[in-house]
Amino acid sequence: MNKILKYGLVVVGILLLFVVGILSFYTIAPMPNTGPAQGTISEKDIQKDEIIPNEATSSHDEEEALTNKTTIAISASLVYLNFTQLNQQSELIITGTVKEILPSKWNTPDGKRRVNAIEDIPENDTMYTDIIIRVDQCLKGSLEDQEIRVRNMGGEDDIVRIDWEDEPSFKENEKVLLYLCEDTYPVTKDIGPKHYVVTGFSLGKFTLTDDGLAIREYEYVNQTELLDSIKKEYEPTIKGIEEM
Repeated sequence: MNKILKYGLVVVGILLLFVVGILSFYTIAPMPNTGPAQGTISEKDIQKDEIIPNEATSSHDEEEALTNKTTIAISASLVYLNFTQLNQQSELIITGTVKEILPSKWNTPDGKRRVNAIEDIPENDTMYTDIIIRVDQCLKGSLEDQEIRVRNMGGEDDIVRIDWEDEPSFKENEKVLLYLCEDTYPVTKDIGPKHYVVTGFSLGKFTLTDDGLAIREYEYVNQTELLDSIKKEYEPTIKGIEEM
C-alpha cells in the first residue's frame, strides 16, 4: 500500500511539472519573427491606445481623452538605394519648403472610412496624407507650377491611425530635398490631383539645415556636395548622425 501511494505521488508530481512547463512556454516564449518579404507589405499590427482623462481636463479635452484610437502598423522591407539609384529612379528631384500638410483621407470615393468596426475594414482600404511643397529649385525633370503634391501612405482619422513603416515624416515650413517618382500603388495612384511619392521611402527625403547639411533619418551629407552629385551623378560622402 505504501509503494502504491509512493508511486502515485511521483506520477502526480511529474504531471504538475509538465503542466507548469506548458504554462511557462506560452507565457514567456516570444513569438517568432518571420520577417517581411522583400519590398512587400508583410504584417499589420493592430494596437489600442488607451487615453485616460483626469479631472483637470476641459470638456473638449475630456471628449478627446475618452476616445480610444486604434493604430494599424504596416511594415515592409526597405530596399536600400544608393544616390545613383535614387537619381535614376526619380522623375523629379527638387528642393523646396513644406507649405501645408493636408488632412488624411481614406482611398474611398468620399475619402472617408467605409465601416465603423475596425475589424471590418476591407483589406484594400487605407489612408494617405498629401503634403504641399513650394518648390525652390527643380534639379531633375520639369514643372509647370511652383507647388507640387507629395503623397505619404498612412494617416489618421477620429478613431484609426495607420502607420506605414519607413514613410518619411514632414513638418510645415521644413526645408527639404526630395527625390520623387510617380505613384504606382494601385489603391491610391488614381485618386485626387496629380501627385508624386518619395523615391525609396525615407531614403529619398532630406531635411536641409541652415548650416549647410542635408539630413535624413540616421545620416547626413554636405548640401553642396549632394547638389553636385545630383548634377554629375556620383556618390557623395555620407556620414552617420553620431559623427555630427
